[in-house]
Amino acid sequence: MIPLIHSFLLIGRSNMAGRGFVHEAEPIQNPHIKVLRNGRWQPMYVPVNCDRPFSGINLAESFADCCQKEHGVDVGLIPCADGGTTISQWKKGSLLYDHALYQAELAQRTSTLCGVLWHQGESDCEKTLYPLYKERFRVFLTDLIQDLNLNDVPFLAGGLGDFLAHCPLNASLANYTIINQAINR
Repeated sequence: MIPLIHSFLLIGRSNMAGRGFVHEAEPIQNPHIKVLRNGRWQPMYVPVNCDRPFSGINLAESFADCCQKEHGVDVGLIPCADGGTTISQWKKGSLLYDHALYQAELAQRTSTLCGVLWHQGESDCEKTLYPLYKERFRVFLTDLIQDLNLNDVPFLAGGLGDFLAHCPLNASLANYTIINQAINR
């Protein structure tokens, strides 16, 4: 009998993929946290989401550790985030959407999908993109819920950090508040 795994789909851009420095984080040693690789659950390793050669720590490791300890279940992470992406790159029918959908469906064969962790938005802070974010996010979320039958599954969306208001090299990042408002709605 396959043990019950509570799995979480990890989607979004670099914030979700992980750019934290591995050597600066306390290692999480929890044999009850798994990562989906090649259709099988593997013991968790870092980086969980290897979208770039410089991938690092992300929020999923500590989330999974807390979830596992609080609920006493095996936790599975389904890494599908891709750094630098816009909300348009996540629309239904896109490569990223289809990949996430396929990985989640594959994981559902041996686990219960208990949530989606989404962290994305910085790439949509440009003046030509942020006015469209709310509607694009709504459509994306509706499609994902429908395609994965996630009617009663939590969708946890991370907001963009206040530090973005102080990025002189990219003034458009100051529009992060509009993206956060769209996510909150």
